[in-house]
Amino acid sequence: MHKKNYKKVMTLALILSMLMSAGSAAAFADDAAAAEGEAAAADASAAAEEAPAEEDSGGKAAKLEDPITEAEALSACVPAAENDKYKLLLDDKKLRLCLQVKSSGKCWWTSPINAGADTTPVDEKGTLMKKAPIDQAKSSIAINVGDLRQEKRTELPAPAYSSKAKTSMEVESGGVKAEYDYSSNGVKLTVHYELTDRGLHMYVKTDEIIEAEPEGDQGKVLTKLIMAPYMGAVSGFDENGNPAEGYMIVPDGSGAIIRYNNGKGNYPAYQQKVYGMDYTAVPLNAPKVTEQAYLPVMATVQGNNGLVMVATEGNANVYVNAQVSGQNKQAFNNCYFMFETRSTDEYYMSGSDSTKIMVFEKYGIKTPQFGVEFMPVENSEGVSPADCAAVYRDYLETTQGLTEKTQADSSALYIDTYGSVLKKESILGIPIVIKKKLTTFKQAGKIAGELIEAGASKIVMNCNDWTKDTVRRVAADNANSLSKLGSTNDLKNLNSDTLTAYGSINNFTMEKSSWGYGMLTDTAIRVSSSYSRQSRYSPAFGVAVKGVSPALIAPGTYQKIFDKSLASFTGKGVKNMGYGDWSVKLVSDFSKKSKTSRNDTMNIITKGYSDAVGKGQSIIAAGANSYILPYVDAVTDIPVYSSGYTVTDEDIPFYQMVIHGVLPFSSKAINASSNTDLTFMRALAAGSDMNYDMIYEAADELAETEDDIYYYTHYSGWIDTAGNQARIAKEILAPVSDYKITDYEEDGDVIRTTYSKDGASDVVIEVNTADFTVRANGKFYDLANEGAVDKGGVVG
Repeated sequence: MHKKNYKKVMTLALILSMLMSAGSAAAFADDAAAAEGEAAAADASAAAEEAPAEEDSGGKAAKLEDPITEAEALSACVPAAENDKYKLLLDDKKLRLCLQVKSSGKCWWTSPINAGADTTPVDEKGTLMKKAPIDQAKSSIAINVGDLRQEKRTELPAPAYSSKAKTSMEVESGGVKAEYDYSSNGVKLTVHYELTDRGLHMYVKTDEIIEAEPEGDQGKVLTKLIMAPYMGAVSGFDENGNPAEGYMIVPDGSGAIIRYNNGKGNYPAYQQKVYGMDYTAVPLNAPKVTEQAYLPVMATVQGNNGLVMVATEGNANVYVNAQVSGQNKQAFNNCYFMFETRSTDEYYMSGSDSTKIMVFEKYGIKTPQFGVEFMPVENSEGVSPADCAAVYRDYLETTQGLTEKTQADSSALYIDTYGSVLKKESILGIPIVIKKKLTTFKQAGKIAGELIEAGASKIVMNCNDWTKDTVRRVAADNANSLSKLGSTNDLKNLNSDTLTAYGSINNFTMEKSSWGYGMLTDTAIRVSSSYSRQSRYSPAFGVAVKGVSPALIAPGTYQKIFDKSLASFTGKGVKNMGYGDWSVKLVSDFSKKSKTSRNDTMNIITKGYSDAVGKGQSIIAAGANSYILPYVDAVTDIPVYSSGYTVTDEDIPFYQMVIHGVLPFSSKAINASSNTDLTFMRALAAGSDMNYDMIYEAADELAETEDDIYYYTHYSGWIDTAGNQARIAKEILAPVSDYKITDYEEDGDVIRTTYSKDGASDVVIEVNTADFTVRANGKFYDLANEGAVDKGGVVG
């Protein structure tokens, strides 16, 4: 045993010493886009490390328990439920459960069976886990609590784990019921563990949560709920003293992999809110730019076995978390969901940071249930990310109504156009705001025609900023076009055999009142009871700038806009439409008149999309959170990268793996990328069609307008490149358009993507991102010679 411990210490020390210098450099050079998420995770990590010091006097390691075998752990269990695929077993003494796969015997424990006997070093000095992190690893649930006392008004510095709660477990119909009583924190809750034909469903009903005086000024309220944080956790070293091998998948942007024991124990753990931030709470400084987590799913994989985890209920307010051995002074590689049960906000008296006050959401928990499904996946040749994506895709198809809409042998070039923008100009010395046209419908047709001549065979065009109200920056609930762009009929008439045109409206914010929509009556309210006005930030300093702050439209107003806009679009015969930011952004409203949680907003949006589909509308989404996927006909703006958090190891097209062969989709705008060539190559490797932003007028028309971010969009400079890329993409990707991605392997600069379809042979497409070549369908493509890349990297 001592030899194995020594081997573990020396192995870890060697790994850390090799990575520390490189890791330090990586941290210094890290993309600023990842800073906010890592800062938040760092705060959580610091808090987590602070708490154990109080419990573990002298900083001494806990006394090691004797390790047990899995057979011994199973012998202590009683059967709780069973079906054709799985068994659910309960150890009511150790307060843990086992989900056992009957075909292989693989066991997934809610907490590691040898957490108290683990001898994995957690730092380069060879230190073992202390008592607090051991107790955390033994816990099946954790909570955080807000203290309502005026002198406190804060959350606990770290979560309270179930090892500190009075816990009882008993078998109930279909599974196990557990009660956790956190008497010192004033919270008691019941957790249900239900065996399903997919695996294990763990859930908490809100009406079974008891809080101490949640409406009083001396009480405590539940603010966070962490479910099975160590379910499927893997120790840093196996029983033979060798570093464990495996990886975790997180849904950051396109998707990312975190490898077990990656030597990044000194970096913050991964934490990201699914579906993006709640924009109702307005930050003082500009949020850092990161990719969004569009899917409430993650996975942990070791060899031939994997566990896919999906936040099934309450996912409108959930964070994805992942950590590797050595992070937070603990020995495991694990990932888990943390639900936000109540929103919080901060405001400052007299504008001073020193008088910051935290406020908690009132009037109870708005989400009726929180739940996670744990779904095992196995592959005798090793579980791949594509295997995990297939499990999640099947979940969406069987429970959420996702259906296949992709046609065989199809490919399109996606174009976003922008019709008009408000611009201040001086006429006879008098400043006047005018509606500046950028792309008329006739000009949009001209752009499409030139792209077809340049090599594209099919165009899907999303027309933005084309209605009178959208351009005026007021609530837009109709299909009335801005006259200087052309008529609504001109928009409809764009459609042809080679062009499908969508008219999108965006009702995320409004800058002034209009008929039926008021800045005082239809603006979302923050937890602090102030109006949610969306700040604009200085690009140089990241601080809010003075001027008009658009009002965040209250989600209680969404249904009215859905109904009126749908009636207008259908009445005018506009069959193709989009709803702008509603496909990717979720907000709350804490007004007394119309309290709306993010969960409520998600349901309102889902109903609005469903109603439109029921009326025969075709919907395009510029980015798509998981809950609208069943209702859209095409998704644009899918990233080919993650945010690049330091704890992650590589990017994968996990989102694309989920929907390829199900929904048509495209990349983010190629010409918006800092490296257009590489973005194009990675999009090809992900099986993605291409997307471009384009306007007809010269880019200098955008100067000193809200659209100045589209400085790169003048169409004439992109026609040849976009046309050639569309031609190449059709030739390479159209033959597999209705196939599923079943493998994705990145070996240096070479990416091999495998596509499969029932009744057909597998197709492998090999993309070399260094020399810009592709091998596909028995052909070799030199994309520089094809005019699809210029090997210049950065294209302005």
